[in-house]
Amino acid sequence: MYPKLSAFSRIRSMTVRLRIRTFAAVAVVAFAGGASFLAAQEGGTASLTGVVSDELGGVLPGVTITAESAGGDLTRETVSDGAGRYAIAGLLPGAYEVEAALAGFQGQAATVEVGAAGARADLTLAIAPLAETVTVTRSDRVLSTVPNAVAVVGGDEIDFTERKSSLDEVLRGIPGLLVQNRRNYGLSGGIGLSIRAPQPRFGLRGLAIIQDGIPITTADGTTEPGNVDLGSVRRIEVIRGPSSVLYGNSAGGVISLFTEIDQTRRLTVSPSTQFGSYGYQRHQLRVDGHNNSGTRFMGSYSRFRTDGWRQHSAAEIGQTNIVVRQAVSSNTDISGIFNHYDAPFAESPSFLTAAQAGDPRLPAEQLVNANPRQARPFAGATVAAQNWGEAARQGQGGVTLEHRFAGTQLVRATGWAARRKLDAGGVGRVIDLGREAAGVRSEYLGATEAGGATINWTAGVDVASQDDDRMEFGFRPPFVVGGMEHRGDLRIDQQEEVLSAGPFAQVSLAPHPRVTLTAGVRYDYYRFRATDRKLDDGDQSGERTMGAASPSVGVTVAATSNLNLYGNFATAYETPTTVELSNTPDGTGGFNQLLDPERLRSAEVGIRGLIEPARLQYDIAYYRARVLGALVPFQRADEQTFFDNAGESARNGVELSLDWQPVSRVQARLAYTRQDFTFAEFVLRGTSYSGNLEPGAPPNRLFAGLDYAAPFGLRSSLTVRWVDEFFLTNANAAAASNWAYTVVDLRFGWDASLGDVDFRPFIGIDNLLSERYNSSAITNAFGRRYYEPSPGREIYGGITLGGGVR
Repeated sequence: MYPKLSAFSRIRSMTVRLRIRTFAAVAVVAFAGGASFLAAQEGGTASLTGVVSDELGGVLPGVTITAESAGGDLTRETVSDGAGRYAIAGLLPGAYEVEAALAGFQGQAATVEVGAAGARADLTLAIAPLAETVTVTRSDRVLSTVPNAVAVVGGDEIDFTERKSSLDEVLRGIPGLLVQNRRNYGLSGGIGLSIRAPQPRFGLRGLAIIQDGIPITTADGTTEPGNVDLGSVRRIEVIRGPSSVLYGNSAGGVISLFTEIDQTRRLTVSPSTQFGSYGYQRHQLRVDGHNNSGTRFMGSYSRFRTDGWRQHSAAEIGQTNIVVRQAVSSNTDISGIFNHYDAPFAESPSFLTAAQAGDPRLPAEQLVNANPRQARPFAGATVAAQNWGEAARQGQGGVTLEHRFAGTQLVRATGWAARRKLDAGGVGRVIDLGREAAGVRSEYLGATEAGGATINWTAGVDVASQDDDRMEFGFRPPFVVGGMEHRGDLRIDQQEEVLSAGPFAQVSLAPHPRVTLTAGVRYDYYRFRATDRKLDDGDQSGERTMGAASPSVGVTVAATSNLNLYGNFATAYETPTTVELSNTPDGTGGFNQLLDPERLRSAEVGIRGLIEPARLQYDIAYYRARVLGALVPFQRADEQTFFDNAGESARNGVELSLDWQPVSRVQARLAYTRQDFTFAEFVLRGTSYSGNLEPGAPPNRLFAGLDYAAPFGLRSSLTVRWVDEFFLTNANAAAASNWAYTVVDLRFGWDASLGDVDFRPFIGIDNLLSERYNSSAITNAFGRRYYEPSPGREIYGGITLGGGVR
């Protein structure tokens, strides 16, 4: 019996009627707004339909089909369903350029004449991974010309039977990317991400996340990945490796997410509902629409809740995402995005020792009191009695203007702003943080011919600001949501400001049709300023300025149409975040004046391609990196985290990705990561850790998946992921490591339609074999409390519907 869970349930029961009314209100507004929207339409009643298949005749779901009128004044877009079928309604009679695109396939274009009675165009795509176009490079580039390791996740992989409650669901199959769903939503949103780096202590660091051109990563490099609404995302592109030349404060890589607006109908309403183990629920209402004036929109509202597998791990999260795009003219587009994240209160069960978590490597006599579901014992009780957790709310929006000039030149500018409020309590401390952030991103792209060679360029400047109002108090438990009585003595009261500016330029040159050379440079300037408002212990106000140039060079060689070689040398620059700077070793205010930025130099070579007779796609990357001043976390005796710089670390690795589709209805995937992260030189307070492995970095990881689509619409997916044992302390103590684990997941889904209503029932089983493991472990923790145990077998199921007006 978990007392805090029952309290949470009482709160839920008090608000359930309000939520029902909210969903009803959203539905009424969607239909009422849709009716008004449709009333303004300009006529177009013709439809374009067809089926998309591969060269073997197998149907292809998740294909994006775009139809653009001959004059360019009308564009429609849709996605093929589970049977490969597509339909684009609301067209005016005339000629249309129809294009089909799917990750890993060669796109197809055709001119189709649509009459008053409509038209049909069946499309065939051939496997051609190197011909795919990616935009995570801040310009449209064919993958075979990109000198970096790039991974793409398509809409069908995101949609098919997944919960859509955490990024780990869709990113765990990418080599080099370590993702953890810690199921602790009361601690940095419950997820951790890293690319070619040790796992982060909380949340993520060292990589940038961009959604529809709006940075979720703020000026100091802070990212809250829990804010991403997967229910709105239809494509994800990932650069694995240094990307500071394009994105600044991101040494590890970039994750770019894209929203695709469903234009199958003029108005589409898609409700979805899910239920599962341990009180899991997720409900979503999504509305997509378009008209003949060039307006397209998507609105989504979702609500997720769970009682949690562990004691005191309940959470409830609401997310809103709105995207509107308008074609101002044939050469100019404007788009707006707004998202909102609301977690009224998410409980945190905190971390456990190996004996408490049930470490299977320990002798039986040490496991007498093992219970991985327990909340952490604390002060003679548990953290549940003190009600550890956090309440967070964040809103972010932005507007992008894009204009194409005559020829090949394009300019794109984005303005964005965000506001976040956090109230968190635990481990003797209460944090009250208010954040306001804003910025501008700009890009100027073009191409020209010179001396028989094609030259493409991208240049721009990014400017961002961040203003944090931070107060920290002693903790008088229990934590009271919305109250003040849990706040003890004031310990820190300061304003933290960050200003960043980064001009950049990148040029690619094709001296030969099979060779592309790429070079770029960016200079980043950062100013951190802390204004101390608590002066009874002296004025700890201070300022830090940091800056560096980040050059990179790369080359790609198309040895054949199905074989691509690439290599690059890149540098990257990563500042400490305001949290890392403000968490000083002695607990005083101001900034840690001894904490410096992390710098990285990396060399990478890779090979990717297609073995056509076997229909086997492959991607192999090898890299060697040197990190100067790596940011390493520690805990003080009061369990507050602070950071120090390691002298030098060597990070070397191999990444392998295979995708095999022997027949149209069967697909097999495999991703393997080998990484060797070592302290080359690190001496801290007289102790040398040189030669030791960096903690938090599994030396080996493996992911394998098998998908099958039956002819009658039933689809299934089986995945296996294995993570090797890894150390959790700088000293590499054998007793302080996270044990290896293997987790098997199973999914079933059925794509069907009844009349003009699409429906997709699905069921999933996570951790089918009920493996005892920790998906998350914290490094260098005081008291050897490293582990966050993960659930045993979980079952969930649900249904997604889709219908509306053609």
